Amino acid sequence: MEQRFETKTKLLIPIFILVSVLIFLAAVIIQSYSSKINSLVALNEKISLSRNVSALIHSLQKERGLSSGYITNYNGKFTRDMLKQRKISDDYIKKLFVEFDQIKCENLKKNIFLIRKNLNSLFEIRKLIDTHKYTPNEVIQKYSNINTLLLDMIVNIAKTSHIPSITQNILAYSYLLSYKEDLGIERAQGVILLSLDKFDKESFTNFVTIMAIAKHNELIFLKYASKSLKDYYLKHSKIKIFTEVDTLEKKILSNQQDMYSVQAKEWYTYMTQKLNILDNISQYIEKTTQQQIKKELDDAKLFFIIIVILLIASWILFVYVVVHLLKLIKNEQRLRLVMDKYIISSSTDLKGIIIDASQAFCTISGYNKKELIGKNHNIVRHPDMPKETFAELWKQIKEGKSWSGKVKNRRKDGSFYWVYANIDPLYNADNEIDSYISVRMDITENELLNQKIQKEEEKIKRQEEIMQQQHRLAQMGEMIAMIAHQWRQPLSAITAASVAISVKASRDKLDAQTAIELSTKIQEFSRHLSMTIDDFRNFFKSNKQKTSTDFKKISENVLSILEDSLKKNNIEVSCQYENVKEFVSYEGELKQVLLNLIKNSEDALIENNISEKKIMLIINKKCLQICDNAGGIDATILSKIFDPYFSTKTKKDGTGLGLYMSKVIVEDHCNGILKVNNTIDGAMFEIILGDNNDE
Repeated sequence: MEQRFETKTKLLIPIFILVSVLIFLAAVIIQSYSSKINSLVALNEKISLSRNVSALIHSLQKERGLSSGYITNYNGKFTRDMLKQRKISDDYIKKLFVEFDQIKCENLKKNIFLIRKNLNSLFEIRKLIDTHKYTPNEVIQKYSNINTLLLDMIVNIAKTSHIPSITQNILAYSYLLSYKEDLGIERAQGVILLSLDKFDKESFTNFVTIMAIAKHNELIFLKYASKSLKDYYLKHSKIKIFTEVDTLEKKILSNQQDMYSVQAKEWYTYMTQKLNILDNISQYIEKTTQQQIKKELDDAKLFFIIIVILLIASWILFVYVVVHLLKLIKNEQRLRLVMDKYIISSSTDLKGIIIDASQAFCTISGYNKKELIGKNHNIVRHPDMPKETFAELWKQIKEGKSWSGKVKNRRKDGSFYWVYANIDPLYNADNEIDSYISVRMDITENELLNQKIQKEEEKIKRQEEIMQQQHRLAQMGEMIAMIAHQWRQPLSAITAASVAISVKASRDKLDAQTAIELSTKIQEFSRHLSMTIDDFRNFFKSNKQKTSTDFKKISENVLSILEDSLKKNNIEVSCQYENVKEFVSYEGELKQVLLNLIKNSEDALIENNISEKKIMLIINKKCLQICDNAGGIDATILSKIFDPYFSTKTKKDGTGLGLYMSKVIVEDHCNGILKVNNTIDGAMFEIILGDNNDE
């Protein structure tokens, strides 16, 4: 009996312990599901909030694009649409403020405070836009700051989700909105670039940079997107408007001539249509996420009831708890696997020895964990990275500060990759630094794109240098012809004088006075030849130092070289000096430009057989006009005459580089403008130097 009691006791004790544990576990699980239900309900409300936030972001993106167009274009193309869009934005702001008052989540209150503050400042920003107190880029920055805060709120909402599939959906949603925001900035930068009177390198660089960032965020969105979401996005991205936008982007990136065939308003309209489609896709994500939350919420409620019921039957409850615990462990492992797979991270001790590394770090570096752990982090250090960068890095993190920056790393196979790294110190219980953690983002594609752009710029520069050399050779040929022409008369005179001396001497009729006179003439003609050589040598002297000069000095020098050729062709040259002003520039290059323009006028006058040939130079401060009466330039080719290798000469002896290189010299080298117009009598070329040429 005692033995049987002992047996029962032995059985009861584990059963009691088991039931107690099960009851405890049941209570814990009930509490967990209660929290999960509350969390899902709150998350569902936050998703609704994120929809309104997304709608406001979309509206502000349109307002930003229209405002940048309004600032850049003073002719009012964007004014009416901008004012209309402001009213739409104000309606969304009012709705959002009402919803903010109902939010109780402490994690979002800091975002809400900053958003309220910045949205309230929006009205002052608009006033300054209306009075043109901002530059286009400042307008973009102001609106982008507000949208960044709104996007941060959506990212914080994603952090409140603890269900991997939902978290993945919200992360994909936040990156889609980031991609959409980048496209909004690209739209505004495109409006600025296409609205300028001339090509602006800084605006072009800003446009290319934001386009690269947008492409990068699109790739991240596609990485996080589920298969069904990715298929939905790719299906919508194949429609005509996406193709139209790609075509416009290629035109803008190809060359300046194609770029300005795109109108700013046209660019804005197509980009807006694309952003509207992306907004519809974001609404689809919100809808599917809410459906997913509803399903999870329904499942959670059902499990809650089941757990309560199963609490009565301990064994059933025990089985359920075991299964559920395994499920939780599996979900946690899955979440860790997702983080481990996509986040490039590593941890080191105080000496830089790796103590942990994510799978993403292993994948990008080419090493496995066994090869990394225990090794110094400089195992992935690329020799191209300067030592000063790492010295500054270690100095900052040892002082307890964060360090961020671009780093080029080396893979195991010797190839390279670029990351944007953020390194932070970690502290122990005694508030002492005991390790460092680094989180990185792969930016290899972006860096390669930047390098490609730099190579293209260098290629263009080399091509321009070749063209300039060809142009100089062509000019030198013309100069040699002019030298030969100018030397003929002095050489003939010298020959005649020497023959006279010889004849008179042979007949004993060479008296001292005659010898002196003939010798003096020979010396004058020789001096004239020497001065001609000096003039042409100085004209082609390679001097890239800026000097103080003026258009009168330049024109007199060029006209002295062309004097004989102009007289020979009966061309009357007149100069009008309204206000001569000194400036600092490349005198030799400006002489080449003026020589080329006058020679073009001379050729046109001869070719068109003008009876009274005239060329007039008008100088006013830093402006020089070259006018002729040769009948002007055909209107059908007027816009093409500055293109490389385009020649108007019918004799087929033109290189087509003269006017192109003249424009490059004036606008790229001398910070000026070279333009052409037809007057009543002929063509008028105008050189206008900028303020950077002041003394």
